[in-house]
Parts: sequence; C-alpha cells; structure tokens
Amino acid sequence: MVAKSATLVMNEMMQHAVAQGRSVINLGFGEAGLPVMPELRKILSADSARNAYPAVQGSYAVRNALSGYFTRRGIPADADHCLMAPGSKALLFALLQALKGDVVLSRPSWVTYAAQSHMLNKHCVWVDAPESAGGVPDPKLLVSALDSARRAGQNPTTLLLTSPDNPSGTVAGRTVIEQLVHIAKEQNLAIISDEIYRDLAYDQVNFVSPAQLAPERTFVTTGLSKSMALGGWRIGAALFPQNAWGDAVMQEVIGTASEIWSGMPIFLEPVAEYCFSEPSDVLQWVNESRQLHQRVSNEIHHIMVDAGASCRKPSGAFYIYPTFHDSEFAHRLGVSEDESLSHELFERFGIAVLPGSAFGDLPQRMGLRVVTSMMYGTDDESRMETMRMADPLQAPSVKDGLERVHEVFAGVPSNR
Repeated sequence: MVAKSATLVMNEMMQHAVAQGRSVINLGFGEAGLPVMPELRKILSADSARNAYPAVQGSYAVRNALSGYFTRRGIPADADHCLMAPGSKALLFALLQALKGDVVLSRPSWVTYAAQSHMLNKHCVWVDAPESAGGVPDPKLLVSALDSARRAGQNPTTLLLTSPDNPSGTVAGRTVIEQLVHIAKEQNLAIISDEIYRDLAYDQVNFVSPAQLAPERTFVTTGLSKSMALGGWRIGAALFPQNAWGDAVMQEVIGTASEIWSGMPIFLEPVAEYCFSEPSDVLQWVNESRQLHQRVSNEIHHIMVDAGASCRKPSGAFYIYPTFHDSEFAHRLGVSEDESLSHELFERFGIAVLPGSAFGDLPQRMGLRVVTSMMYGTDDESRMETMRMADPLQAPSVKDGLERVHEVFAGVPSNR
C-alpha cells in the first residue's frame, strides 16, 4: 500500500489544528510562503478561456523559453529536448519508470524519491550525505555502497541528486558535484538532477549543476512552485540529454505522459513562458524572495544551534535540518527518536515539523525538517510587505514566529 505523503499529511494536520482554534507555528509544510506575482495573475486571467487539449510535450513557445532558461545557466538545451508537465513530481515518476534499475539516494532526501521508487518496485540504495551539504550522497561512500548493492543482487543505475535540497536547505559545492559526476561516468549511472530550488541558492554565481559537467547523462527536472511560489499551479519541466539515449528516454516519458496526464494545463503555458523567459520583473521577484528566505533561514539556524543541535548552515531555499542526537534539548523533552520529538513539539508547543525518518534518515539521529517560509504573514498583503521590508525579521508574523520558536528551543515552558 502506498501511504499518503508525510508532507501532505502535515499540511492537513496543520489545517485541522487551525480550524480547531489552536495557536500553531507551521514549520512543517514546504510551500514558498509568498503571494503570486501580480503580473502572472494578469497573464492567467487573459488566457483563462483557453480550454483545448495541449500538446503533450508543451507548446514550442514555452519549450523554447525553457531551453533559453537552461542555456543561460550553462546547460546545453534546445526546445526539442524540453518537456512540460503538471508539476515536477509527475516528471520524476515518469523518468524513474523509464530509467530501468535501482536508485541511489542521499540519506536523508525528499520523501517523494523513495516513495516513487518503491511504487515502481525499485530498490533504494541509501548513502549518507557529506558533511558539506545534503541532497547528494557522499562521494567517499558512494562506490562502496554501489558495490554492496550489486553484491546483494540490486542493480543501481540512477543517481538522484537535488541542490539546494529538501530537507537541509544546502547546496552541494563544485568539488562534490565533480566527484559524483566522475563516479557516474565510471559506473555508467544516469543522473537525475532535481533543480526545483536552483534559483533559490543563495550564491548563484558559484552554483554548479551536473548537467553542466555531464550533459550527455543528466536529466534535469524543475518547476515554478518554489522560485515563483506557484505550488498549486502545478507547472513542471524537464530537460533531456541531446543524444540517442536521451531521445529514447524522452519518448518513453512522453508516452507515459500521453496516457496519464496528457499535458500541463494549456492556460498556464503563457505563465510558464513568461517566467522561463526571465524578464526583469521575474528576476527581481526571485531575487527578493531569495533574500527573504536566506534572512529568515539563517535566523532559525542560529536558534537551533544555540539549542544544541548539529545543523548545516543553510545555503539555499527555505529549509534547515537540525539533528538533536544526545542533546540536552532532547533529554529535557524525554525523547530518544525523531517521531517522538516532532510529536512533542506539536502537542506541547504547537510547533509543526517533520521527523527526519520521513526523509529516510535514521530515527536515532533525531533529525527535524524545519520549513522557514510559512511565517511571512497570514494573507497576501502581509506576505508582500514582509518580502519588501529592509529587515523582514521585524515583520509582525516573522517576529512572533521567531519568538515562539526561540521560547521553545531555549527551554521556556509553554502550554500552547
């Protein structure tokens, strides 16, 4: 049986708690926490009467805009090797289906990777992430993990990477990516690079995609749910290698798309085309949201470290991943594994987070996936004001949320 995604369960739990009148701080659900850019609402309104079935691959106009988006980032691309879909989840599933064999995942990694792999009867080869960043397996551990998996009768063929990653909000540096690409070439592994958070990496200049180093074996997935805060609009995209193998995989993915989702909503294609064309207002919007995410994530990181957590400094997106193994904070709450820790935080203090075990981590590490983006305001007006403030930490919703989080993790009792 396929269980409901832990992230969606968390969101529904939060909605139920709020409906009951509980005072809660949502650090559990991975939305960007920002309003829709006004220009995109105008574009959507103008095209809302379109109701024809779209081309499965997406219109040439939107795919051409997408290829330009990749090209500007140093990734070889053309419209014929781009594909649109209703969200990147669908593309990830279709890609995993087309790429036969088992999947190598970092521990921890986004909940959907392992869930989709299991749905496709694939084994997951788990490899701890390096100390420098999450979202990728440690190159020092990868070769031995591949050897062990093959001795156990598994067939690892696909390396699934994400940077910046969910759950840790960190970016894998050039050296790590180069080492992983080298191993992928030696071991003949396909690479799926999930770059849904790429434009929210705090250091855009030094960001490196495996598709820049090994375009012949790298499939890139992305979308507009995070950088443009369009999660509910379901706009996903993928880029395929420009060779015979990439073409064959792409045709299989298109075949799956034709039988499952047909195409992305046709009235959203002009929105996607506009965003991937990156006019100045889109670039400004992404830049302002990136700065906001960085400011708040760094502040919550300080709180967690002060509480005794081991936690990488965030370098992208709006997540942090503290671990509380053998910490005074965990001892004070009387817990020894991550699910109990997240349960205590919600029931006793009204703070919603997800346990690291939901992301494939070991429960005894006491990891928590903490989302930092849901404190920006309670409506579009307040969220917009928070994004435009010189010091967003002074926004009422952010200030209150940070005070609540600090109160709990600093050890002050709470009955909320």
